[in-house]
Amino acid sequence: MSRNIVVSEASGQFIEEMPVEIVERKGIGHPDSLCDGIAERISVEYTRWCEENLGTPLHHNFDKVQLVAGEVEVGFGGGRVLKPIRIQIAGRGTPSFNGRQVPMDTIAIEAARAYLGETLRYLDPVAHVVIDSYAGRGATELIYVVEQVTANDTSFGVAHWPRSDLENLVYETTNYINYDLINQFPIGEDVKVMGARTGDEVTLTVAIPFIAAQVPDLTSYQEAWQAVQDAVQTFAEQHSRRHVQVAVNTADDLESGNVYLTVTGTSAENGDDGAVGRGNRVTGLITPFRSSSLEAAAGKNPISHVGKVYNVLALLAAQAIIEQVPTVKEATVYLLSQIGAPLDQPLVATAVVRPTHGSLTPSIQADVAAVLDEQLSRVNEVRTRIRHGEVPLF
Repeated sequence: MSRNIVVSEASGQFIEEMPVEIVERKGIGHPDSLCDGIAERISVEYTRWCEENLGTPLHHNFDKVQLVAGEVEVGFGGGRVLKPIRIQIAGRGTPSFNGRQVPMDTIAIEAARAYLGETLRYLDPVAHVVIDSYAGRGATELIYVVEQVTANDTSFGVAHWPRSDLENLVYETTNYINYDLINQFPIGEDVKVMGARTGDEVTLTVAIPFIAAQVPDLTSYQEAWQAVQDAVQTFAEQHSRRHVQVAVNTADDLESGNVYLTVTGTSAENGDDGAVGRGNRVTGLITPFRSSSLEAAAGKNPISHVGKVYNVLALLAAQAIIEQVPTVKEATVYLLSQIGAPLDQPLVATAVVRPTHGSLTPSIQADVAAVLDEQLSRVNEVRTRIRHGEVPLF
């Protein structure tokens, strides 16, 4: 059965030529990212348990995780947690199968603690966090849909490739701070990078929490802040072809000594709540100048939930088009499902592409359509990669 694939030419300005561009990425310790990570870890662990103990993955959607911020007393030299962070896990699963109970709450809570422990080096996932699971049973018709491996909803996935210069800069700078700079300075994981480009002038506004216990006084903070500021500025300059200005912790008030200090490395400790789906898209970024889906991919089942599978598949397809069709310099892929239909047969799959030179030709259309068709035929591979936690979702 042939697939309904449409290839069209992009209209409007190329992203690099637009006068203004805004891009954001929330780091791994941001409350929203923590919720995404917890939800996805629960999905992965639940699926693993079901496959190992029942021989089959079961329906679930653990994409309703909320973080309620705690309260701390913090100052130069240290601090203490006065009120713990609360994690509330909701969503739906399959609590029993063929007469055997599935320990959904235990799986969910243990997965959440494990994820927090692996992600936040200064947070104690037991002493600093209270986790509750309220997951219930999924709708019977959706459980059936999972068993049939067909689309569980009428929804769409969308992604673009390649990243623009600013998108790449914001993405790489955030990861540099999260995975490299954190090993050199007393900083935490709750990083946020907001990139703004006006013409060829780029400003990165960066929020980075400092660890109070390792910053004894204001002078120490200023020295550490300057070193971090310089390191991020140097990194940014090396990863953009434009003029870049970095501004770290712009809310600091040095005169009063009111600076960004934390006990645990995340603002979740004191007043910043979080929820699944409010952070980075599957592309790893928040890009208001691009097409995107509002689906919360993290935590949804990787078997039939198009809000997850189609967003990942759209990104992989866009990447494949750029890699395999050299006559195309930019691709945005949209995949629309129809509930109950096979996942490899979307209601419509469309690629909006920008040719490297000239206009879209029938030859380019055919090449792009062939790549998209091939990617759709590999949807089962995508589902497997998601189930094994091999695909980043935020």
